[in-house]
Amino acid sequence: MLAAILIVFTACSDDDDSATGKGQLLEVYDVQGSAGKARLTVDGKVLFVTDVFVGKNGLGKPGEGDGKTPVGTLRPLSAFGIKPNPGTTMPYIDVTPSTYACDEDCEYYNQIIDTTVVHHPCVGEEMYSYQPQYNYGIATDFNKECIYPKGSAIFIHVKGSKPYTGGCMSYDEDRMIEILKNCDMSLVIKVME
Repeated sequence: MLAAILIVFTACSDDDDSATGKGQLLEVYDVQGSAGKARLTVDGKVLFVTDVFVGKNGLGKPGEGDGKTPVGTLRPLSAFGIKPNPGTTMPYIDVTPSTYACDEDCEYYNQIIDTTVVHHPCVGEEMYSYQPQYNYGIATDFNKECIYPKGSAIFIHVKGSKPYTGGCMSYDEDRMIEILKNCDMSLVIKVME
């Protein structure tokens, strides 16, 4: 995924949504406002139950910039981080100062791009500036058709200083590392009302 010829790091996914074999499930539940609980289960064993933050305006995402987290089933597209890969087998994007999550009405909408490669003067999220939030993360397949303005950059990432996100799901850094080390591309993410 990180080859020099790669232009767009996480492109729109056309993969089917069928669950595949390993039984990796990350559930977000019991959400009240912007806080809830999360449980990671791998091969039938619960690895942790922890607190999680979701969108500032809760659940039920209708579109771009609403501060809400989508409800339903999501799948990973890739992992990413400002810090080095902690040991995940997911494709891993090294976040640099030229890495952006594009939220503009253009061909790169809802994609993680390297602006030095695609030469797009992106005004979306400059991912490198989101520390510690993007120290580690997973890009999900929300709005995999990349339809503007349905919503973009729904990530699982490290908690910041605020008790909410812009629509993502955030975890303590040690829990985020645990997710990355124990999960691969067969991970299923379920956000429940």
